[in-house]
Amino acid sequence: MADKLPLKAKLGIREHWTKEDSPVQQALRGLQELLGHEVVIDPEWPLIVATLDPLYQDKTNLVAVVAGCVQAWAKSMAELLDNSANETWTEQVLEKVSVRLRAFVEVSSSDQASTSWSEERDGFVISLPKKTVVQPAQLFPVFQGGLLVCFDKPKQPQPLAERDWEGVEVVDDATGEAEVVIREGPPAPSSKPAPTTRSNKVEFLPNVASLPRPDELLLRPPYHLTLSHAGDRIELQCSHSPTLKVLAEYLKKWCRTNHNDSRNPPAVEIQLHQSAFGLGEMFDRMTMSTGRHGYGSPNPFTITFPMVVSLIEGVLGYDLISTDGMWKFRRDAEFRTL
Repeated sequence: MADKLPLKAKLGIREHWTKEDSPVQQALRGLQELLGHEVVIDPEWPLIVATLDPLYQDKTNLVAVVAGCVQAWAKSMAELLDNSANETWTEQVLEKVSVRLRAFVEVSSSDQASTSWSEERDGFVISLPKKTVVQPAQLFPVFQGGLLVCFDKPKQPQPLAERDWEGVEVVDDATGEAEVVIREGPPAPSSKPAPTTRSNKVEFLPNVASLPRPDELLLRPPYHLTLSHAGDRIELQCSHSPTLKVLAEYLKKWCRTNHNDSRNPPAVEIQLHQSAFGLGEMFDRMTMSTGRHGYGSPNPFTITFPMVVSLIEGVLGYDLISTDGMWKFRRDAEFRTL
């Protein structure tokens, strides 16, 4: 089945999975030494790659992300085993894993990562989220939480007779006689703590191999934009390339012609500048100028930055953060596509 894999996926497997000194193999060896048993994880790459293919342009990056997720899982398991506070849980692991530890890698049907124990497969299941993962290390607490409860038995529904019931006397309209009906009382207060909101701050340094190219990575928020102006020139710098493209296309579409120049150029020269990073088309700077080039009379037009600010805030939904030195904007909501 390996022959069905794209070439870049094969290269990624060799570089990020099978290579002896790869981070994931080092993590698995560390887990094996701590556990004292063989650790066997053999992902079904054709199925994983086929499922996640629409989410990753670069198949080498796809493999690196999967390897990073397994690495996070292995380190989660090792840290739990190495903590004396988890002695009871460790005993359960050793009972289940008497000869070797097996783990199966699959893609979840949702965008949530998880891990569980499968009695049928006699091994752990590592469920990868069905979404683009930027930093697999961020799944560390998710896997730890799943591992700690993976042997817990599911709670059975409380028998009817044991529920909190109370008798209520009512009058039957048909007979005029009083009767007692049973009504379920208010539920007992839950002992489970209310969920806390997790911080979206990065806790772990990412593995560079698992990070997408800049032209893909920077399509995700937050988006940052700065505006500076000097004389007849305005410069925008933005982390989100499509923002600059939309502004340039819109302003070019509605720009007047400078008839004072014998060449009849646009009244404002608008240029997009390619970024020095990434592989695809990616702009990180846009300049607008009404400069004079010695052809005919001076350019009668000027360009005003309040109009550009209005487009940035009113049309593109950026928020003004600061005007100290230059105008700084930020947008936290991701742009949706129709």
